[in-house]
Amino acid sequence: MKVTGTVNIVSDMERAIRVMQEAGEWLAVSGKHPTKWWQPENLNKEFLLQYVKPDEFYVVLVDGVPAAAAALQFSQSSQDWKTIDGDTPKPALYIHWLCVSRAFAGKGMPSVFVKFAQELAAKRGAALLRVDTDADEVKLRTMYESMGFMLQKIQKESYRNSALYQRSI
Repeated sequence: MKVTGTVNIVSDMERAIRVMQEAGEWLAVSGKHPTKWWQPENLNKEFLLQYVKPDEFYVVLVDGVPAAAAALQFSQSSQDWKTIDGDTPKPALYIHWLCVSRAFAGKGMPSVFVKFAQELAAKRGAALLRVDTDADEVKLRTMYESMGFMLQKIQKESYRNSALYQRSI
């Protein structure tokens, strides 16, 4: 099922964090064992602003209701891509904390966000969209692959194996 209604995407830290908090709470109660990045107690301004600037938070509004959120960054502040880029980072837009409000689950919100991210990246001269996820999260990996992201590497980190994906603009 696709989303119906008026869709707007805006930079809005407050509403984006509320959607992220909802997603973190859902992960915790559904037994998904979220990493520190998705634990409800960490989805707040104090924690997130260590990694994301206020104007990098975006929210999808459907008829004015927050439906999805993410952080969109033009730097590698939350993930290390040096093993792929070497010492010359490629111009890319990094998508972090992509999540959907439960009321809008199954309505294509990730695709709406990725389309917006692609347009934003193109306006700023970035050639790539990049995402990372837990390598064990098959459903998320399949979702990214269905949107044209290609696996670049499985990278061992101290707390998980990360699947690094990118897609050309």
